[in-house]
Amino acid sequence: MKKVISTLLVICTVAVFTGCKKNYTVYENHDITACGVKDPLVNVKWLADKCEEIKKGKHKETTISLLKDTVTQDNAFMIRYHYKQGGKDMYSGDGYDCSGKKQYSYWSGGILPPNKIKEKFFKNKTDLGVIFKFYFK
Repeated sequence: MKKVISTLLVICTVAVFTGCKKNYTVYENHDITACGVKDPLVNVKWLADKCEEIKKGKHKETTISLLKDTVTQDNAFMIRYHYKQGGKDMYSGDGYDCSGKKQYSYWSGGILPPNKIKEKFFKNKTDLGVIFKFYFK
């Protein structure tokens, strides 16, 4: 009887520690300079905190893109989220300046902000590419 109980405890322990793991992938580009610092994913505190929050896996997929204003040369970040709600694919996104101040926000199923807010955020900006991506396989 002790052998059976021991075996069951081992099986339950293995199931708890392996059965609950989420299978996800994280891509991080640390070889960039933006907002006046090398590796903003680590050296811009609000962005580093946001990456850690994202890794907790509330969304199916999250992408952070680096933007650059072609006139002022200032950087900005666009964070896009993809998730399921009520069985439907939903999308949202937030645009931030280097200080972490939210400049633009949208979400599917919600009321979109006026076009002038979107135009103001994206005006003269070029997308330099994805610097962070988190997604479940």
